[in-house]
Amino acid sequence: MTGRTRAPGDSRLLATVHFLIWFTGEFLRANAVVLREVLTPGHSIDPAVVRIRLRSRSMVELASIMSLISLTPGTLALNLATGSGAPVLTVHGMHASDPEELRTSVQEMEDRLLTCLRRPSPEEDDE
Repeated sequence: MTGRTRAPGDSRLLATVHFLIWFTGEFLRANAVVLREVLTPGHSIDPAVVRIRLRSRSMVELASIMSLISLTPGTLALNLATGSGAPVLTVHGMHASDPEELRTSVQEMEDRLLTCLRRPSPEEDDE
């Protein structure tokens, strides 16, 4: 232990750096899949449309997750239903042979994004 006290923004900064590295990897992987689809004969497209209940609440969180999904090649945010309950996002995946895997990957992206956007709880600051 160094005895150094972390500044309140340190954990968010680190989470943001980790998110950007992770998203860049996902973005490049998705580009490679789409490129392979374009350059090879035939097709391996297996589209699916899934609905995902989101934990995002603010307009910034919702717009961010929808933008990141749509930026990722092979995926597209189709609709966002907000009402009395949690928001539900409808996503199209071009290579989604397993719709549950697509749902899980969107939830992972949202979890990582929320770690960057939300202030850590006091318990997390003490760690």
